[in-house]
Amino acid sequence: MPYKDKNGKFCGFLNAEEKEGSGKFLRRYFLLDEKKSRLYYYKDNPGNLHADYSKTCGEIEIHFISRVSDARKLRPKVDNCFSITYAGRTIYLEAEDEDDLLGWIKALNDASKITVPVKNEDLGNGKKETKAGFTAEIAGGVVCKIPMKVSDEEPGSSDESPNESSGLSASTLPSYISGYCVKQGGMRKNWKRRYFVFSENGFQYYSSDRAKEPLRTLPKADIIDVRRSLSGHSSRDNLFEVVTAKRTFYIQCDDPADTDKWVNMMKQNLPTTQISLGQMERQFKTQSLRRPPTNSQEMAVTRVFPSKEWRPESPQRSSSQIDENQQKKRSWLLW
Repeated sequence: MPYKDKNGKFCGFLNAEEKEGSGKFLRRYFLLDEKKSRLYYYKDNPGNLHADYSKTCGEIEIHFISRVSDARKLRPKVDNCFSITYAGRTIYLEAEDEDDLLGWIKALNDASKITVPVKNEDLGNGKKETKAGFTAEIAGGVVCKIPMKVSDEEPGSSDESPNESSGLSASTLPSYISGYCVKQGGMRKNWKRRYFVFSENGFQYYSSDRAKEPLRTLPKADIIDVRRSLSGHSSRDNLFEVVTAKRTFYIQCDDPADTDKWVNMMKQNLPTTQISLGQMERQFKTQSLRRPPTNSQEMAVTRVFPSKEWRPESPQRSSSQIDENQQKKRSWLLW
């Protein structure tokens, strides 16, 4: 069993395969320092060595340990073998007995476990202590623990779409119009039923009519246009669009009357300059897609000239003029 020294650190002797795949195990003294998040190993107990010879043979960062497991089935010829998966490589260690094996596996797993402490923990004297948790990220196939930055902002708030909570449920908020609709997601493109509220604060949607904090808020200044959706979703009807500079929100109502009610109410209570800009933009796009009218007679090809040469075509002559010219030619030849 690994024991704790006078400083409360787990330590003990293990046989380690320092070169992966070599099959050669060397006896090393391991010391688990949880405060520094390191697993050190020496040639012998550093307390028994001179200061010049007490240097470490190596160290392992606990944050980069992704797995500690029993490896007796993988290495059946090595008694009481367990493995440490670290930074994309596997280190095999041999314990003295089964109790020592299980003790080291538990100690290393507890030290490398991703834990998120509870924020604002009550200390018992009326004060609260704020602790930062960890986020897990994968770097090179290895799970890494990175301390989270503690922010004074409320969860869910952002500069792009501030979520302001008034403490009232969504159904009791003063609004121009509110009700349940189905919204298309921005990333997964799935459809979810949300409770929408359009008020002086902007266009908000909640998870339900009893929710007190909106999932997202679109200020009025960010809304460019509100219109019925005429294309893009053949399997959905009663759709209207809320257009912003970064995204177009597709929202489905229960019936056409409800759709018209939402569109008209939002247009009436949005600044007219924003709606006019949206209409001008939509009109410009539709006009740019149309082909300009052409006159087939003006565009008809009558003669093809060689490159870098062009001669204006003589005006068309009537049949009487052609007959006069032929008579002149005949008279000239007879003469």
